[in-house]
Amino acid sequence: MGLTDPNLIESSGHAYERVNSVSPQQQHAPNLLAPSHYGKDPIWSIAKDEAIRLCRVYDEEIGMMYPMLDIELIVERANKLFNSTENVTGTGSSDRAKLSADKIHGPEIDILKMILATTLTLEGDGQSELGSALFDTVRVAWENKLGEPIDIQGLRLLVIMAQYHFQQSAENQAYRTIGLAARLSFELGLHRNNVLRRNFAEPDERSWALKLFWSIFVLDRRWSFGTGLPFAIQDADIDPLLPEPDGSTPYLTAMIAYCRIASKVWRTALVGAEGEGEVQEDTMGYLDYQILQWQNTIPDSLRFYPTVDIPDTGAPSRAQHRLQVLLYLRMNQMRICIYRPVLQSATRIMENRRYASVVVEVAKDTIRVLSRLNQTTDIYRAQQICFNHFLLSALVALYLGVTHAPLEFNQTVRDEFYMAIGLVGSFSAQSYVSMRLWQTIKEMKEIGPKLGLVNRQALSDAIDPHSSAAVAMAGLAGHRVDEMTAFPVTQGPAAMTQTPMNGQQMSLELTNLFEAAGGYHNAMVPSSNQIVDHNHAFAGGQGPMNHSSNGDGARGAGPQGTDREFSRIMQALY
Repeated sequence: MGLTDPNLIESSGHAYERVNSVSPQQQHAPNLLAPSHYGKDPIWSIAKDEAIRLCRVYDEEIGMMYPMLDIELIVERANKLFNSTENVTGTGSSDRAKLSADKIHGPEIDILKMILATTLTLEGDGQSELGSALFDTVRVAWENKLGEPIDIQGLRLLVIMAQYHFQQSAENQAYRTIGLAARLSFELGLHRNNVLRRNFAEPDERSWALKLFWSIFVLDRRWSFGTGLPFAIQDADIDPLLPEPDGSTPYLTAMIAYCRIASKVWRTALVGAEGEGEVQEDTMGYLDYQILQWQNTIPDSLRFYPTVDIPDTGAPSRAQHRLQVLLYLRMNQMRICIYRPVLQSATRIMENRRYASVVVEVAKDTIRVLSRLNQTTDIYRAQQICFNHFLLSALVALYLGVTHAPLEFNQTVRDEFYMAIGLVGSFSAQSYVSMRLWQTIKEMKEIGPKLGLVNRQALSDAIDPHSSAAVAMAGLAGHRVDEMTAFPVTQGPAAMTQTPMNGQQMSLELTNLFEAAGGYHNAMVPSSNQIVDHNHAFAGGQGPMNHSSNGDGARGAGPQGTDREFSRIMQALY
């Protein structure tokens, strides 16, 4: 079923340790010119070798997934551009600053600038002053052309601008930009087979146009799921006769099939997203079957094997290994989306215990894979903005399970929860994911008393040995957590700032919420007035999750409609 055996993944490390984990970023130090050489155009602050290196990094980190341009052609043009300036400055006729007195533009140059800006931002963990300066020069030129007819080069530029926003962790802006690119692709007729053939008669040109359109299609679906907003490209908009890219783009081809399934999951996930309506068991089972079948169609070169049963085909390259892990995590992500409606209430979990167990196990598997990836390679650290979406989705699934069925899940998810907490500690405080998570933490603290969440210190001074061990599990993700500070008396919601100070602060707040929801005291022997049905293992009585009960083990909504409010808050993280 695609799940990972935690014993195998911890003991073997086959799928990770055989990978060449040295990234292009680590192989070269940045080579930027001194500020005295800066001209009006920021591109001249980058040396030629550094510009070429950044192009190569872009191709490995992004271009291999969305192959919409020829990186060798980009490198060739970069060489010509920088060589021309070196030839002029070498004659002594002028220095570089004078040569670059004016900003330079042109379709190829603007694309080069955006590739450099995107890679600088990627390597700067979402922030790059030089990358921002490069983007600003391109943005002004692009805005001046908005009233002109679009062409393929302009469309490519817009897609890279969307990728730049994503690397900045501005996912809403990335979503808007790729939506504009989608509509402009319609204007070019890239979604219609006959128009495509008429406008791009040469096979090579047509092939690149197809790769561009399908890259836009996949990115639109990806960021729609990330933001929870509708797709810009509907399946019905695409000509059924439109061909997919050739066999030279296996990752993109796999993602096209994935996104077609995602369309069906999107419609199903909206039903009962706030805990209302009936769970569509047959539909969920069929969608899960489809996504597992999709995994079976992935080429062996992109298949991820989290256990010891790995074909003897040699160690994959770092780039190949990253694509393997991404596709595996996307499978898990879609399975979480399929089954998450069953976690929206205790009643649903009781009625669909098998499905609830599946989604929790998939979420645990995702966290184990990410934690191990962080231990053994630099891939997670280099692409945190991408991987943190998988982490957040898995973390929410665990929290929903523990909140609605603490005695069922609190012990089984603790190790993975603290692995996730260790990874959250490395979040950038200003990232899109962090802001969403922080807002949820604030809202959870506001409704906590209504839900029956009680702070650990208010209940008992007893020490739970398992809690101490679980805190230590955060070390598996490469982050040391001091148990003395892991459970502080945290500030109330009114005192919480609009943004977290850092990832560690979010880790501590999440730890307290988890422990209050059932991860600490529900692990202890139930009190005399706490009813424990070992067939269902749901909490009652006066435990930390002191839910009002409607007689079937489900938490009642109460006069405040708290259950619905809780579902709304957690839905914002999906």
